[in-house]
Amino acid sequence: MTDHPYQLVAVEFTAADQARLAGFSCGNEAWSRHVAEWIRGSDVLDSMKRGTRVWLFENTGGEIVGFGSVGRTRWRWPLPDGSYTSILLVPMLGLDARFRGQPPDAEWRFARQIMSHLMSAAREMSRDAATQSGKAIDWLVLMVHRENHRAIRFYEKCGFELVTGVMRHGDHLVMKLWIGEPRD
Repeated sequence: MTDHPYQLVAVEFTAADQARLAGFSCGNEAWSRHVAEWIRGSDVLDSMKRGTRVWLFENTGGEIVGFGSVGRTRWRWPLPDGSYTSILLVPMLGLDARFRGQPPDAEWRFARQIMSHLMSAAREMSRDAATQSGKAIDWLVLMVHRENHRAIRFYEKCGFELVTGVMRHGDHLVMKLWIGEPRD
């Protein structure tokens, strides 16, 4: 099997990779700057200490196109005031602004490849949880700034649904994706 010219390679992130991210920028919007600061700063390392898995995604030229992360946490579910349960969370996902809307072939868009990887990793983490504790984790959740309409549309195309009436950190919408066994 030959690689597609737009195929990204997922590389497990380590602290040593931060030096490679010096020019990484997700854009000029406040939420975009926050995402880039997360991967370049200590927050990513703190998150990894709590079990979050983080990947860098490189193109065939070795350039960092973006990054993504998935971790396990406990939230009240269903939101806002259900009982505490384990969910899988995408704490951060970032695409370097230079690669927005790329490549021109929509099937190989970089953001879609990154999200597909995260969804696959989340399903694997759910199966691992079922093996370890006898209970799979059914939901993959993410938060998105309420003004980031482009990202909201993208997440909806990936199958995420908006959790209506719930905001986190004052200005972030919550979106959910069922990753458990097929429902009847």
